[in-house]
Amino acid sequence: MPGLFRMPFPDPRFFRAERTLTATQAAELACAHVVRDAGDVITTVADAASGGEGALTFDEKLKVEPAACAAILVGTGQAENVPPSIGTVLEVQSPRLAFAQMAATLFSSRFERPDPTDNQQPDIDPTAMVHPSAVVSPAARIGANAVISASAVIGHGVEIGAECFIGAGASITHATLGEGCRISAGARIGESGFGYVPGAAGPVLIPQFGAVRIGRQVDIGANSAVDRGMLADTTIGDLCKIDNLCQIGHNCQLGVAVIAASLTGISGSCTIGDGVMMGGQVGMADHLNIGSGAILAARSGVMKDVEAGAKIGGFPAKPLRQWMKEQARLSRMLSEDK
Repeated sequence: MPGLFRMPFPDPRFFRAERTLTATQAAELACAHVVRDAGDVITTVADAASGGEGALTFDEKLKVEPAACAAILVGTGQAENVPPSIGTVLEVQSPRLAFAQMAATLFSSRFERPDPTDNQQPDIDPTAMVHPSAVVSPAARIGANAVISASAVIGHGVEIGAECFIGAGASITHATLGEGCRISAGARIGESGFGYVPGAAGPVLIPQFGAVRIGRQVDIGANSAVDRGMLADTTIGDLCKIDNLCQIGHNCQLGVAVIAASLTGISGSCTIGDGVMMGGQVGMADHLNIGSGAILAARSGVMKDVEAGAKIGGFPAKPLRQWMKEQARLSRMLSEDK
């Protein structure tokens, strides 16, 4: 899968660094209180579990010890629980909102906020076929024998592998695709994930600085959407087959050869194991783990983790045999009442 080698975060092909922040500057942006100033400069963002040099993180409940980082945002009165490995500590009423406000000033999307002076040329293999009405943005790479159909849009820095087919009107941004992928008409790959936090004037978008990493020979159906991650990448493993009108939320991790039928909706931060099969209109809550080889019957409402190899159905989803027995018994009861 392209793009899985270690790169700076956010991926500089897709995001432009706009500035750095000192503790004082960060506090001023979000009306935070500087409890401890280690003098570290904030240059990037990360989740609290990952941290890293120069990283700004946030943790609303401090249930798990955060990783070392340049600065962390915590709730009011929680600074005393932050370990000394953390450089700068800022207290604020809503750490998530403050993080969104600060992160938005650090980076910008090269596709969503183009630089008019950017003169990088796309790298298009001579054997690729690009329709005259398609838009291929600066620094994009199109592999050998790829086909880019009419009115398709390829964003800044996007990598399209060899033998890929991109359907009419599809848009691919903040993403890398392995060889042999088929993206059908109207699909949307790499749009901002659905992440908001309440603010004084209404919902505030949490910047989505991840990418979408798609493996080899992946099919994504017409008008389906795969959102880029927030502080991590959304990944689609080799040989996955996604039907029309499906939604894959931000930060999701799909294994190898996952199959999702039409109108399946996978909420953010779900992990789907290898070979999982999902029938039409499956709906899934966020942050779930679906074990390898599981089968989710059509219209299942999945509200909790699913063990590997399990077969489930119904709403809320339960073991498939149990659900089918319940439906049969209910049908008999209704028949007897007539």
